Amino acid sequence: MDNFLRTHVRMYDEERLARLDSLDIFDEMITFLRVFLDFCGADVLLMEKFRWNFRTWLCFWVLVSFSICLFYTIAYSSEDIFAIMDTLSLSGIALQGAFKMHGALTRVKYFQQKYMDIRAMYIRFSREPNTNLSLSKCCLTITYIFRFFLLVYAAGGLAYFIIPVYMLVVHQKVTLILHLELPFVDPNELTGYVITTIYQAVMIILAIAGILAADMAIMILVLHIFGIVDIFSNKLEALDRILENPIVDPELVKSKVTEICVMHREIIKYEEDLDECYHTTVFIQVMSSVSCLSMALFVVYMTRDWTRVMFLGATFFQLLEFCTLGTALTLKNDQARIALYNTKWYLLSISDQQRLKFVLHRSQNAVEMTIGGLALLNMETFVAIMKTIYSYFTMLITFIE
Repeated sequence: MDNFLRTHVRMYDEERLARLDSLDIFDEMITFLRVFLDFCGADVLLMEKFRWNFRTWLCFWVLVSFSICLFYTIAYSSEDIFAIMDTLSLSGIALQGAFKMHGALTRVKYFQQKYMDIRAMYIRFSREPNTNLSLSKCCLTITYIFRFFLLVYAAGGLAYFIIPVYMLVVHQKVTLILHLELPFVDPNELTGYVITTIYQAVMIILAIAGILAADMAIMILVLHIFGIVDIFSNKLEALDRILENPIVDPELVKSKVTEICVMHREIIKYEEDLDECYHTTVFIQVMSSVSCLSMALFVVYMTRDWTRVMFLGATFFQLLEFCTLGTALTLKNDQARIALYNTKWYLLSISDQQRLKFVLHRSQNAVEMTIGGLALLNMETFVAIMKTIYSYFTMLITFIE
């Protein structure tokens, strides 16, 4: 009975999704993304010429001022090693934001072209039931993942705002949101405290919105390989159905094989563009996350300041997100290769067999996302990174003790 219910629910969901237009779901997802992009002044999907606006300059100057405040705070708190490490643990977020903002604003044409290419794919394939279902699942998967990370980042940001209230109520002590001070502004005075708190609040809100926008853009580009590979698999199944017919049209078969070869070349090109576009960003993301997690974990352990736990959680999930994206790309490459291998290639003509043989050979050396070209971005690397963070953490404890 349980198996029947699960099967029925799954079929009902697929029937419901089949009635939806994947293009409409995609447009809704992009509209949701553009809310965060516009909030940060980085709506690069505007088809008109993109220009910097007030919010763009605000994000830029927040990043610049953060760097200044970072050096000032470290110099000012040089006698407190834990305060220095607490401040340095925030630098990774700013570094990530700077590279992601730079990548977005310097590759406007690239992102606009990718958006138009993906939307054109929806227009082309949304009328076919199987591909429409695959694309709908792809969009909904990206949306659900993004909502999850929205909750994680929002909770992490909210935790920072709770810190001053917690310290005031429990310890009767006035505390800044972050251990970050503005030059020539005394946070011990009421006016200086208010100015510093407002600055830090604006910085946190912009950081959350910017990171969410950048990460969702990456998810949209990377996870659409799910829909593309599913379409590729559907075309291979269509070729099998043609070959199974008693009367086979050689021209139709040749046309279908050509279509499959062209689409596989497009998949390879899509993956190469992804790695080229994001290999530096991924490198900065991973390296800064390792340093942030190591220092923040050390500060929490030594000071028992559990208000930083949500920051640890958000940074952990962000690193997990990127490694999961790399693993997803690898799995879909494997799916494409297996689908090629299982097709009824032996029913093809010798020339068509040779073409599919070349495609199968190329699929065995598929493009994968890397960490700056130094290591593959996948869950195995994630485990290795966690071991590295633990090693740094224990090394710091040993050094202090």
